[in-house]
Amino acid sequence: MPRYQIDEMQGDSLTASHIASGDTALDAVKKVTSGPISLRALQKHWFRVVDEAEGSVFEYSYDSDPEEH
Repeated sequence: MPRYQIDEMQGDSLTASHIASGDTALDAVKKVTSGPISLRALQKHWFRVVDEAEGSVFEYSYDSDPEEH
C-alpha cells in the first residue's frame, strides 16, 4: 500500500504534516481528517497529498456542500 506525505495547509502556510498509507491519495487523506472531502482544494484550509514514489501531487479540501455531489 503506498505511503503519502499529507500537508495540511491554511492558504499558502503549512500548518501540519502527516504520513498515511492508502490504496489512493484520497484514502490516505481520509485517515488524517474527518468530514466529506472535495477532490479539489476549494477552501482556505486544504490538504496537499504527495505520492513521492510516483511523483504525483493531489489537492483536497473539506467539501463545503456534500449534498451537491
